Amino acid sequence: MARLHLNSNRRLPMRLLCALPLLSLILCAVASAQRPADLGMTYTQEKSKFVGTNSSDYFTLRGASINYAYSFWKGFGVAASGTGLAGTNLEGYIDIQHIEFMVGPRYTYNLGHISPTAWGRKGGIFAEGKIGYTFATSGLYPVNGVITSNAAGLTYEGGGGVNVHIYQRFDLRLIEVDAVRTQLPNGTNNVQNTLRLASGINFHFGY
Repeated sequence: MARLHLNSNRRLPMRLLCALPLLSLILCAVASAQRPADLGMTYTQEKSKFVGTNSSDYFTLRGASINYAYSFWKGFGVAASGTGLAGTNLEGYIDIQHIEFMVGPRYTYNLGHISPTAWGRKGGIFAEGKIGYTFATSGLYPVNGVITSNAAGLTYEGGGGVNVHIYQRFDLRLIEVDAVRTQLPNGTNNVQNTLRLASGINFHFGY
């Protein structure tokens, strides 16, 4: 298991490293190898619905997600993610684009080890709940009787997934399923409840 070593003549205080933004968070997680962390990248699909009762009003947004999770005690930790989704020529004339940033707690259950090394993991199952914001940069959103092409709204997400160990620190994110509640203007209750499916790859650091 590799550890991060600094030249003893040029050693920076660890608290200074940890005071830096996201880069320092990743460096600290790698440096303290006994604290597991995951960096996942997935292809993502989300099924939603236009306002109305017609069963043909459903549509699918497709895109990608990047998420980082850090476990600090017995599988309990925190996760942060960024997601970009888009749909083009919906209903023949509507283009929709969403960018979403989320953060919240995650619990990961380790499936065990093939060998007593970090690379010998079998994978893990995780469950999480996150809160954040969705920024819609394209679409049709009624606000106070006026149709706008962009909007923003509070977003809640809950779900989980399965990582299966493939090689060394490389995992396959077999599946991730999330229920998403977004509060974007739609002319009625300003709420969208959607189902999100994703799969991709995951890099595991630590034990």
